[in-house]
Amino acid sequence: MAGALAGKAAIVTGAARGQGRAIALALAEAGADVAICDVGDAAMPTVGYALGGALDEVVRAIEAHGVRALAMACDVRDTAQVDAFVAGALAAFGRLDILVNNAGILTGGKPAHELDEATWATMIDINLTGAWRMVRAVVPHMIARGEGGRIVHVASVAGHVGTPGYAHYCASKHGMMGLTRAMAGELAPHQITVNALCPGLVDTAMVSHATDEVAAAHGLSVEEAYELQLTPHLIKEKISSEQSAAAVMYLVSEAARVVTGSALMIDAGWSAT
Repeated sequence: MAGALAGKAAIVTGAARGQGRAIALALAEAGADVAICDVGDAAMPTVGYALGGALDEVVRAIEAHGVRALAMACDVRDTAQVDAFVAGALAAFGRLDILVNNAGILTGGKPAHELDEATWATMIDINLTGAWRMVRAVVPHMIARGEGGRIVHVASVAGHVGTPGYAHYCASKHGMMGLTRAMAGELAPHQITVNALCPGLVDTAMVSHATDEVAAAHGLSVEEAYELQLTPHLIKEKISSEQSAAAVMYLVSEAARVVTGSALMIDAGWSAT
């Protein structure tokens, strides 16, 4: 897709590493200017792994493709930060054509009735409400420009199945599917497509932490926990961040201009079982 997105401008949230970083670089390779954000040093006591990362390194990798980049710390739980980030992207690029809502967390290990309020609320506030905050800030500009747009919500196979011990995560991703489908109908008159990417287990630090949680909960080695996690995958491997990025690139392409309200499953067959 080299050059296919020349002249376009994109936002990718949660882009310091993993899927977000891979998506940002794929967009840049296709010629888009890319604004990225990640959570920075915000405290999240309910999340048991390190968040954020080096945005400067991602900026340099984006700019190496000959396009413009903008990076800001942004906690999607904070409306003021979201609005400031979107305003910064508009000031830098003058337009916004693509939004990829990738920011998210994954925690688990307890049944729904044992979750505390903070764990539940943080999950929903980041994974679902954070995506809504971002579209609320971006969509009016897409509509006003009158040239259409592409919105991709990075959901999960957990938006289609139930996973014991991850009720709050499943709830957030099922909610994202509802948001995707409703927005598709709302924005179709403006030639703005809204779709969801639904991966299975992706080879990221976030999922590796979940593997450690499974190992601890069941008294398994990390290798045994990894094999247990892959049980619902028909193809017994994790999805790479680059495979996720490739799927996003289809959804933002001209070829996908009539694709909206859909869920693109890249789940190694999980949802087929």
